[in-house]
Amino acid sequence: MAYVNVTNPNNAAPNTIRTGNVDSTYVFGGIQKPDFSDYITYRFPQYTITTLLSRIGRKNPVVGNDVFSWFEKGKFRQSVTTTSAPTGASGATTGTVTVPSGTQASFLPSDVIRFENNVYAVITAVTGAGGNGASGTLAITALGSNFGASIETSGIKFAHLYNLQTEYSDSPSGRVWQENQVNEYLGIMRRSVTCSTTQASNMKYVKKSDSEWSYYYINEMETMQEMAMDREMYILAAKSNGSATTGNVMSGRLGGNGILPRVIADGVVGTYSSAIAETDLAEQVRLMCLNSQGSEFTVLCGSSAYADAQFALRDYTLNGGISFGVFGNEGLMTGINITKYKFMDKILNFVLYYPFANEALFPAPATSGINWDKAMLFLNMGTDDRGNPLINLRYKQDLLGQSLEFRRTVQEGITSPEAGASASRSNGKDGFTVDFYSSIGVELRAANNHGLLYAA
Repeated sequence: MAYVNVTNPNNAAPNTIRTGNVDSTYVFGGIQKPDFSDYITYRFPQYTITTLLSRIGRKNPVVGNDVFSWFEKGKFRQSVTTTSAPTGASGATTGTVTVPSGTQASFLPSDVIRFENNVYAVITAVTGAGGNGASGTLAITALGSNFGASIETSGIKFAHLYNLQTEYSDSPSGRVWQENQVNEYLGIMRRSVTCSTTQASNMKYVKKSDSEWSYYYINEMETMQEMAMDREMYILAAKSNGSATTGNVMSGRLGGNGILPRVIADGVVGTYSSAIAETDLAEQVRLMCLNSQGSEFTVLCGSSAYADAQFALRDYTLNGGISFGVFGNEGLMTGINITKYKFMDKILNFVLYYPFANEALFPAPATSGINWDKAMLFLNMGTDDRGNPLINLRYKQDLLGQSLEFRRTVQEGITSPEAGASASRSNGKDGFTVDFYSSIGVELRAANNHGLLYAA
């Protein structure tokens, strides 16, 4: 017989044998069912409510285009700062004023102007200075017996107040105040979830809710959360690349401005040092009164700025002080929770905006830049005098009337995440893909109605 036995399991040594009691040395040796919690705990808030989008509350479709536009008009008058000294000594009755190039103001004969030293004059003739930034010269006559004080100072300011016409005057020339066209662009965002047939069918110990035993469903939930954050960060902080340029690395990736770039460029922006004081808030409100008719503002605060506001306003709480004698009462709660502040008839609604405190989104600057955890974004959520919302969510709508604000579609392979899927499939993959798609933008009108306060 030529057979040679290499391994005979019957002769193998037994497993470990010991004397004593059944205890943890044995039980935890791998035979006990793992005691996993049924649920996954997330250590940090994931901000899935998309605070900013929910606060906008208004949205309109964009049909047949990727660009949406609106018109804005600024001030109809502008004060003028002279770059050369006017002529007009103390006691003189006539003089001349040069309007610098770039001044967006138009002047006509019979306009009454006032200089900063309270000298009034009537314009009798205009050479140039017809608006649109054109320079020119104004011939002026004192309104009254004479100027009274000299206006012969370079850098002196004057402004048009009203006009005075002679009896039986002819029709004066007209003025046209040109509007500015503001263009913004829809941005396309996508995310996908891919899963194999095997993993879609396997049961896991942990779950997100009572019905999500497959880990795929947890992954889809998390992907949707991140998609929501993509959308919110686009609305909040997107930077426009203007237009898609052929050959550019950004070719085809058209995107518009979010709220922050517009407010930083054209809003009421201020800084504070160390910590926010009530005087900082009061000055911000005062300046916003000059720029906005709105009576109420939503103020999105980083956590440090929110805490500063609580401390800055703690002495002005309407419920007054607390007697030390009441601390013996069981269940007494003390503290401050200031969410509203009113000054100069403007109401500020403070909101703790978690993304500003999220270092993964807005890291505290190591060299320079804004520390957004110490910032406050003032948003006027109202309308202009024509009823147009000052902040409006825009989204793509196809020619069939279907919204592309957010879409979830499924590419079915061998399997599908949907119950009752048919035998037909869209590809040959051993699994499936779920796609999320969004094409949105933000229409922020009259950026001067909004503001920003941050630590210097």
